[in-house]
Amino acid sequence: MFVVEQNCPYLDPDHKDPACWHLSVRDQGQLVGTLRAVPPGVSYSDCSIGRVSLNPAWRGRQLGREMMEQAIAFTQSRWQNPIRISAQAYLQGFYQSLGFVTVRGPYQEDDIPHYEMVLT
Repeated sequence: MFVVEQNCPYLDPDHKDPACWHLSVRDQGQLVGTLRAVPPGVSYSDCSIGRVSLNPAWRGRQLGREMMEQAIAFTQSRWQNPIRISAQAYLQGFYQSLGFVTVRGPYQEDDIPHYEMVLT
């Protein structure tokens, strides 16, 4: 999704996946959504949630919200510290509705406007 839909051609150079926990949502074996929960000290001093991706055919069904709520509950129970994210600007309102507060931005990441946001 990140490479094709958002026209951001890159390899996965951050090598963080082995340290992360991953949530995958499937329907009849087909992957429809995924995200990763990042431990403190890997992306930020706080824990993080990133690489949130949802098949366009599944958008508008509240599945993205449910995925984020599960990820928030997981990270808060596992690491008991704030959750820091780099949110695409067009999703700022969505993340605010989950309790995240903007702390920096906008800034460009992969030529896409982003905001740094924190949930305490």
